[in-house]
Parts: sequence; C-alpha cells; structure tokens
Amino acid sequence: MATVMYIPEYRQNRFALRAVINYCMQEYKTYDSKSKCKLVSGINCDGTNAFREFMATKKIYGKDNGFFFYHYAQSFSPKEKITPEQAHEIALEFAERAWSGHEVLVTTHCDREHIHSHFVINSVGFELGKKLRQSPSTLKQLRKLSDEICQAHGFSVLQPYAGGSRGMSSGEYRAREKGESWKQKLAEDIDKAMEYSGSKGEFIRSMSILGYQMTWKDTRKNITFHCPNGKKCCDDKLHDSKYLKENIERELHQREFPGGENQPTGWETSRERYEQHLRERAQSKVETQRIADSYSNVGSGISSLAGAVSHIVDNDTDDPDERRKRIEAEENGEALGTIIGKGIDLIAGAVPKSTAEETTQEADYSSVIDRQREEILQEVFEEDDYDEEDDEDEGFNMSM
Repeated sequence: MATVMYIPEYRQNRFALRAVINYCMQEYKTYDSKSKCKLVSGINCDGTNAFREFMATKKIYGKDNGFFFYHYAQSFSPKEKITPEQAHEIALEFAERAWSGHEVLVTTHCDREHIHSHFVINSVGFELGKKLRQSPSTLKQLRKLSDEICQAHGFSVLQPYAGGSRGMSSGEYRAREKGESWKQKLAEDIDKAMEYSGSKGEFIRSMSILGYQMTWKDTRKNITFHCPNGKKCCDDKLHDSKYLKENIERELHQREFPGGENQPTGWETSRERYEQHLRERAQSKVETQRIADSYSNVGSGISSLAGAVSHIVDNDTDDPDERRKRIEAEENGEALGTIIGKGIDLIAGAVPKSTAEETTQEADYSSVIDRQREEILQEVFEEDDYDEEDDEDEGFNMSM
C-alpha cells in the first residue's frame, strides 16, 4: 500500500531548493542494485539538471522570488511486494498527472525497507509562467489520484485517513528516515500494546508498562499520549487512521465482546496476533497444570509444581548432589529476579548511563530496553490474577 505525504519546506529560496534537490538525488539512495539503474527522472525537465532548469524558468517569467518549490513523497509499505523500478514507474505517472504544466524532479529511494519516491515541483509553470497554488484539499486529491494509479497497477491502498489536516513536517519525515522519530516510536509502542490488549483497561495498563500515560475522556474527540520523553502527541498526529480514538475504541470493544458485527478498524492484523497470544497462553496453562498434576502424589498438602520441588529437595538434604542443585537453583532464581528488577528500573529511567563508553553504545542500550519492555509486557499479559477494577484502585488507569 502507498500513501502520499506533503513535506513542508519553510525555507524558500534558491539555496533551499538546491539543498532539497541534492538530498533527493543522493546516489546511495537512488541507485537500484538489481536493475543497475539510478532512479532519477524528470517530468518536463531533465532530472539530473533540474535545479538549473527550475531557475531558468523562474527567470524567464521574472518570478525567481516568493515561493520557490513544493516537496511531496509517495511511500510504499514494507509489506508491499514492489520493486524500486515499479515504484519509480508509478511515481512518474503520478507526477505527470498531478502537476501538469510544471517541471517535476522524481527520485525513488531504495535504501530503506520501505521504497518511496520524492517529488520536487517548480512553483512556476514552464508553459504559461503561472505559479502553482495549493489548497487544504490538495493532499486529499493527490492521495485519491495515487490510489487510482496504484490500484491500476495491482497494488493495495490505505484506508482513507480521517485525522488532522496537517501534513508530516520536513523534520518529522527525515527523523523517520533516520529511525530517530519519537512519534514513530510512540506508534510502534501502541502497536505493541494492542497485541496484548483485549479491552480498554488492558490497553491502558499495557501502555503504562511501556512508560506512557494518556488523557482519554469520553468528552474529548482525541486521545493525547504523554510520552516517557516528556512530550505529548494527539492521536491524529500519528499519520494513520488506525491510531484515532474512534478506531482504537471500536477495535477494543470488538475484542472484548466478540461475535458482534465487525467493522473495519485498521487493527485486523494486530487482532490476529492478540488472539495468537491468547491461544499460546491457554496452551501454557494446560501444560503447567499437567506438570503440576504429575507431582500431586508426592505428598498431601502439595498442590503446585513449586511445592513439589521444594518438598523433594527438603527431604534429600543429606545428598550432596541434591544440595548443589538446590543452591544453583536459588542462585539462578536470585539472578532472574535481579534481571527483571533492572528491566523495570530501565523502563522507569532509573538506571542512568554514567560513562562515555555507555553513551557510545546508545543504540544497543535502546535495543536492550525495548526487548526487556516487551518481555515484561508479555509477562504481565500472562498473569492469571489480572483484574481491571483492581487496576483503577492501584493507579494503573492513566485516563485524565
């Protein structure tokens, strides 16, 4: 599936135009190793000479001032089976139909998991010298055109986005490109929490484990997420309709009360993973009970696997080998407790990085934290005594 994004460029002069063109044309981003081609083209211009042609058109009509250019991107999902060449072909057709009468630089980047194309449009038309004008409905029209072209080529499209009207900022887009976007991290954590949540209460608890609080009221149209970094983000600023309050609430309601009429929410894949977790949890319970039952004849009063093991070790304290095993088991248990404790401290930000060497390993550090957070989230999901009503008393419900 593909979506079109408007990338605001607030600096509007010849230097900013050159900088954006240079960014879009970088060889390591545009070179397709399979086709051995550099995916740089132009509509109504020579792509490799776009800057000079843009400036020449402006000077011919005396309009080398004011708004210089527009910048858009068309991005495909990593799950879409599309080649860079196909994406570039679609991008060229899209640019020709979207900005007729204007010079457009088209470049396709294939250095990331998601293949995407950039469009830099000269604000001055080369035929009549008229300036290109955009309106609040322009992005909606461009996305509709993109969907038509993608479907004609046999590719999937996104559900219509009903969120805020603001496009993705230039800084946010480039942060996502570098994997440094905190909003993208928020979206990924929401995805993770939804895989372990079957109700609103469970979702609130899962997000709190991951370090988030939420302002979630029936009287408000949107959910506001309060992130561990101190920043806040409204659901309609995450650039995907599935994160909107109405879709999250609808999905959680359908999970909590299955069997009713299922309406599209954008969370269908996540629901399959949640149901898989439920099945795995049920199988784990059956296996645990089977093992516990196998020890039920060890002695009266022993009803659990832990009790049975303890009983066996206690009655064999004269056996040196058994004593060694018991000591090792206790030491391993203490080590496991320490690891889990440190994992929780890391989530809360209680373990600071104090040395320069640790700072240089920030990427690895973040990876460890993410892994520990997910492990703890899964551990909590598998608890047997979870009660949403108890959570409200214990401060898990973070609605404000």
